Amino acid sequence: MIRADFTDDTVWSRIRRWIAEPTEEGFGADVDFVEDRALNGLDEATILAGYPPICPHEYRHPVLFVIDAVAVTTPEHPVLVINLNCAVDARPFRALPRQVQAIQNNLSLANMDYAEFAMSVGVDGVFRGF
Repeated sequence: MIRADFTDDTVWSRIRRWIAEPTEEGFGADVDFVEDRALNGLDEATILAGYPPICPHEYRHPVLFVIDAVAVTTPEHPVLVINLNCAVDARPFRALPRQVQAIQNNLSLANMDYAEFAMSVGVDGVFRGF
């Protein structure tokens, strides 16, 4: 979970709390929170360019969650979800902070793959759950 917007510490703390808290079902997100000032103010396309998919899997984590300007300023605070591994239909999407646990847990267990989440977004490109 990378912080790429430093304009509102209160919103950053709120999003962190939503992600760190277990879901009603008891699932927690196994994520590290990283504050990367090098990404501050960058748009989505520039952030994506900095994390190209790699084949075979060379990244430690299969997916990157980014709290960028869109996440900070949009009312639902949808975080950017980036697939780091080569895959068909691996386009980035956004997810509500309370959905990060489901995404991270299912990907780490290989219970679901990235495309299942990416194809389940709303018309606005945001994953709100199944």
